[in-house]
Amino acid sequence: MGFINSCWDAFLLLSSYNPLNGFDRNQRPLDLPQALPEGHLAAGATFRPANSSITCQYPAGWTYCGSANNRECWLQNTGKVSGPKTYNISTDYENSWPTGVLREYWLDTSELAIAPDGYLKTTGLVFNNTYPGPILEACWGDTIRVHVTNSIGREGTTIHWHGIRQLNTTEMDGVNGVTQCPIAQNDTFTYQFLAQQYGHTWYHSHYQTQYSDGLMGGLVIYGPSSANYDEAFLPALINDWVHDNSTDVLNQELHGGAPTANSLVFNGTGTFRCSDLDPKCCSNKPGDNLPPRDPRCPSPAPNGPLQKVFVKGKRYLLRLVNSSAAAMFIFSIDEHELEVIATDLVPIHPYKTASLFIGIGQRYQVVVTATPKNPSADGNYWMRTRVATGCGSVEQDDEETGIIRYNNASTALPTTVPNDGRIACEDEPVKSLVPVVQWNVTRDTLDNAQNENELNSFTFQADVSSVPFHNFNRWELTNTPLYLNYSNPSLLNISGTLRDPNYAAIDYDFKNNYVVLVVDGAALQNITKLNTPAAHPIHMHGHDFVILDQNDDGFDVKNALKRFNFKNPPRRDVALLPSGGYLAMAFQPDNPGIWLVHCHIAWHASSGLALQIFERTEKIPSVLAPGALKETERVCTNWDKWHLEFNQTDSGI
Repeated sequence: MGFINSCWDAFLLLSSYNPLNGFDRNQRPLDLPQALPEGHLAAGATFRPANSSITCQYPAGWTYCGSANNRECWLQNTGKVSGPKTYNISTDYENSWPTGVLREYWLDTSELAIAPDGYLKTTGLVFNNTYPGPILEACWGDTIRVHVTNSIGREGTTIHWHGIRQLNTTEMDGVNGVTQCPIAQNDTFTYQFLAQQYGHTWYHSHYQTQYSDGLMGGLVIYGPSSANYDEAFLPALINDWVHDNSTDVLNQELHGGAPTANSLVFNGTGTFRCSDLDPKCCSNKPGDNLPPRDPRCPSPAPNGPLQKVFVKGKRYLLRLVNSSAAAMFIFSIDEHELEVIATDLVPIHPYKTASLFIGIGQRYQVVVTATPKNPSADGNYWMRTRVATGCGSVEQDDEETGIIRYNNASTALPTTVPNDGRIACEDEPVKSLVPVVQWNVTRDTLDNAQNENELNSFTFQADVSSVPFHNFNRWELTNTPLYLNYSNPSLLNISGTLRDPNYAAIDYDFKNNYVVLVVDGAALQNITKLNTPAAHPIHMHGHDFVILDQNDDGFDVKNALKRFNFKNPPRRDVALLPSGGYLAMAFQPDNPGIWLVHCHIAWHASSGLALQIFERTEKIPSVLAPGALKETERVCTNWDKWHLEFNQTDSGI
């Protein structure tokens, strides 16, 4: 590693041109114009996607080829330019994508008292004074540039673009202690990355447990779809919600108990039943002989459930995100069937279901046809978000979190009943999640799992440390819980952090084909912590992965290779690790960088249930843009100058 480290140091010192320098970082409001009708706006490839607020723009020689009845097509080559005949649902988007335009946004993080469920959370954190944060929109092939300014008083922040591949831009992944230092108060970091994939996802803070306090928002990248629809809704973030500061809630986890959330929030609105005598009960109207409401209560206070209007016979695209700290859900709409067309950022062959499991960090696109099986008398139907058994503890977990109305004037609550009694905390059936674009994974193409010994070397045990580590028995994926130094991110000290057990670093120096990573949950069934979950959502940064096997049984390394599914297996960036079972993943080592793999239960990630993949680190200097790390170094310098004093109890992520 000496020669590699010398080359790395030289790269850091000699990089002189920084594409991020010179940008105007003055704060500006996020300007999202009112959505206009879908279709062509001018000659050539300039058009507005369904129900969007932006215009897609592509070079001359391309034309939009999609419609409500042909969502599979995106761009058609007029024959006047080089390139493929079309960009469509069958395009291998990991290797081919159109050339779009620059989309630029400004986000400001700050503290704000908020009450999304009607009860005042005095320690809320928000983007641009809104919860959830603004929806960021782009088109397939665009470059997305986001200037993030930290206006939080005594905390840093970093923003992660969940599920974005970040091909050759590992420095933009937004994980403090891994790819950058936290952004200090009043400082700005500019993220810039390619919208190589399409679909919808979310962005959120990766600093401590900030996203559980409100630092989250939706991101949609318009592109083709594997099923047709007429209208589309913007991403809907669904999550559990805690009224206390999330740092205090994390302490409950570190001291041996699983935290309980207070309520459920569907895209920023929910219902929490509270006492008229409590000044923080913002949803109650002040009355005689009652204490005044807290003056920080918003007016009017949010008071769910979320409401949407359907027109009979139309097809609606729903973009769902589970943005919880700990709860996993089963989503359904009474008397309506869900046609599932994408999982995370991977288009799949459509399948139909009465209900849909959504793990933390997972996203699904579903098409709902507005033709109820058994029409209700008043045209009102519940949207349900049921907490899966063993996967989340919520004080008020009423599953009726939304209403579909066929009569916009109606104010009545639905009287409909659930489609089914599904309660299990388990991913959608493997046989249902069939990617449109297939990866040709075979046993012969697994570079690090040709035999039992190799496979065993890349199998990691999810567990709780047997002895206290930094004062607590913490969750872990390697022999040591992850515990990062904010001022020493892995990307700026590869050789040093690779040798540091606190960084839970795994060297993936493979150059071809596919590599395997197995997370074994056998030890989880023996953990005695209160309310230990039935499953853990495992998220990989920088890659989609195929699910070779996902099983409730114990991991048998001797027979594992025989059990692996190589027939167009499901592909995504978050999948469940069953407690007592295992999750076997494979990905292509084609993205040099430092990539986090972690449980997306916020309390577990902040306890240490994570590892870092050091992927082809000798190639990182050559794939990054010239001067790309100067901005990273500048932010680290400002972070250190801030001299923020705090007692780090969390893992750093």
